[in-house]
Amino acid sequence: MNLACYPRFVDSPYLPTSYRPDLQGIRALAVILVIFSHAGISGFAGGFIGVDIFFVLSGFVITSLLLRQPQGNFLSNLKVFYTRRILRILPAATLVLVVTPLAAFFLIGDAMDPALLSDVRWANLFAANWNLINNGSSYFVAGVNPSLVTHFWSLAVEEQFYILFPSTVFVFSYFKFLYKHKIYFQLFLIVIIAISAWWSLTITTSSPVEAYYSPFTRFWELAIGALIASVSIQLNKLMTHLFDGIGFALIILSLAILSPTSHYPGTLAWFPVCGTALLILTGTSSSTGLTKRFLSLKVMSTIGDLSYSLYLWHFIWIAIPPLVFTGLDPLWLIFLGIFGAVLTGLLSYHFLENPFRHSEKLRGDPFSVFILLGICLVLVWDSTLITNWLATR
Repeated sequence: MNLACYPRFVDSPYLPTSYRPDLQGIRALAVILVIFSHAGISGFAGGFIGVDIFFVLSGFVITSLLLRQPQGNFLSNLKVFYTRRILRILPAATLVLVVTPLAAFFLIGDAMDPALLSDVRWANLFAANWNLINNGSSYFVAGVNPSLVTHFWSLAVEEQFYILFPSTVFVFSYFKFLYKHKIYFQLFLIVIIAISAWWSLTITTSSPVEAYYSPFTRFWELAIGALIASVSIQLNKLMTHLFDGIGFALIILSLAILSPTSHYPGTLAWFPVCGTALLILTGTSSSTGLTKRFLSLKVMSTIGDLSYSLYLWHFIWIAIPPLVFTGLDPLWLIFLGIFGAVLTGLLSYHFLENPFRHSEKLRGDPFSVFILLGICLVLVWDSTLITNWLATR
């Protein structure tokens, strides 16, 4: 095994510039775990670790993209990054937030949580996690139905991380003495990891809701992904198979031992985080372990492609039907939830997410994209106003 630091921020042969189906497979694994956990499928109580997997993978992918940006063009690089980020995240999220309150009103009526409209507005600002912290809300309180947009907390954490992190990367690339020695950037990431992980460990028991949802207790997971993107680790065949097996085993172990009553994230989050990190590392090797083969299967990469839309849509399909079809067998409710999530996820991916994400016209016109941002914010706000008007008639 050979570990080396990149001497430059760009033009490194190790940065992942080509499509990696195993990364899509990791996304698929993450979203499957989350959906099965929320659906209440036996054996997947610990499936909330899928969010941790997403965090590490997101840190790796986004940092890899940032490190390939041209040196010195600070404002231009920021503009490109945020333009692409808005096109990637916002259109599909906006549709879900517009539909959710209206669907809740028409389908469950008086059973709709009065706080839902406020929750949607917080989610619209990518601040759902702070709303949950302020309200002391949790996924895991027995007998209490979580908000229909609770799952937007993880998107909020990611976007809060990416408010500042790209600027930091480009600052390091702007100054020549930092640009020449990437070790400074890596030390910076290690400091973030140490402080954030320490804070997570410190408050997990005393303030479990804050520990679970706060960006400050989760940034270390994204930073680990970023750190992996900034180093070159060349594994031989033996180490590839070893890390491949250990990485997958850590994720399966996490799934087996964790439950809604676990003190999480704390120290326990290190199991899925390290497992994901090892799977990402082994994916860069020319050798192929069993897990990489599994993750690279066509079905896994396809689910990975759909993972964002699936994640956005799954929760309302799992949470609303039990309130509508009160006498329906739980197995049918699970089937309906997963089928609905897949159907709407497919439609959203093909007709909304992809057209905006790959629009060359919009990607080359940041001004129009920021106009789009404003339109999306207004649409969600109007949806809550209309729902409130209907409910008070």
